[in-house]
Amino acid sequence: MCDNYKNRIVVKSFARERREAGRGTMLPEKIIAEVSTCQDLVQCAFSLGSFEVDVYQKLSEIGPVRADELASRMKRDRSTVYRALQKLMSCGMAYRETKRIERGGYYHVYRAVGREQLKMKLEQCVNDWYARMQEVLEKFDEKGPNAK
Repeated sequence: MCDNYKNRIVVKSFARERREAGRGTMLPEKIIAEVSTCQDLVQCAFSLGSFEVDVYQKLSEIGPVRADELASRMKRDRSTVYRALQKLMSCGMAYRETKRIERGGYYHVYRAVGREQLKMKLEQCVNDWYARMQEVLEKFDEKGPNAK
């Protein structure tokens, strides 16, 4: 699920974009236009980059896999893929299972959550964001643009 921290990042990135563009205002249509694909929505909702979404896609395709195997299939460094997996786990798009080795020891395999579960998480994120914006608008009515 989305938390306040992640939503603040999104709002701050919009504010930074507005400053960089040199405009004093940003139209809601422009913000909405920035999110035009499913990948855009996932990246925006969970503060991910395109590589993390690519890792999710590959994980969805191949099923349970160790980080080193996934890195090999993606032709990327293991530590890079591992960091992406950590981000995916932190936002609930993937999870890790510990497997025991009979002769002793263990290893981890990673799985992507199903698309239906991801869709539900995204819907919840959008609904949470909308509810928070409604709360802010109510404060605006009470205290004006400097309301906190």
